[in-house]
Amino acid sequence: MINFFTTSVILMILIGATISMNYVYAEVDLLSDILFLQTGEFSTDENQFQISSDVEIREFFGGNIIRVSGLTIEGFPYITYSRIIDEEINTKGIIFINGKFVSLSFIEKTMETQNTVEKQEDLAILVQYTQRVYSEKFVKLDIKIYDKQQNKLNDFYQNYGHILNTNIEVTIVNEDNQEIFSSNGITNENGLFQTEYFIPENSKRETLTVSITAENENSKSSKLLQVFSLGEPSDDGKSS
Repeated sequence: MINFFTTSVILMILIGATISMNYVYAEVDLLSDILFLQTGEFSTDENQFQISSDVEIREFFGGNIIRVSGLTIEGFPYITYSRIIDEEINTKGIIFINGKFVSLSFIEKTMETQNTVEKQEDLAILVQYTQRVYSEKFVKLDIKIYDKQQNKLNDFYQNYGHILNTNIEVTIVNEDNQEIFSSNGITNENGLFQTEYFIPENSKRETLTVSITAENENSKSSKLLQVFSLGEPSDDGKSS
């Protein structure tokens, strides 16, 4: 189990160097103006995540520093700190992915004019999947690709805005970062791609990391998920 106290100490050290004794009391409401709390999303340099409704929020120094921690919908624990700097909110944070801490990015990406056009990260990858599974059962993945601007609510069942003929690549790695499954294909007329992975007999209890990449001529986006392999069920239906 992840030690969130240790994580908090790490982040307090991280932001401590920038905190002075002269706190800024500005006309800024940290809680309502923290962007990822309003959008429900944040990202690393490589992947985007959605925060769940199970969020713990604590205030420090008269409300001028706010700590937010919880789990993403994809199953990854995170912790962030936000404070006012010159009447602007500065947020730092980390997320725990595949056995290590990864820095979260809170810098808005801007489109740069270049001679070589880079693919845009404007694909919404929405997934319904088996998050907990016993040995000799299938992890089922239903993946739908939408235009982000046309599906801002991340509604898996929205009947418009989906993107067909998008290349999908799925890989699953175990806790030793060894690839144990891969699959690829293209989305159908409903923007849907489906695949499944069979958990072998006598598998141990472990956390599997699922990587999904969606790419077409103009765009490329990626997403990470966690699946919990529960091992062999016992006679009472619990994992052994």
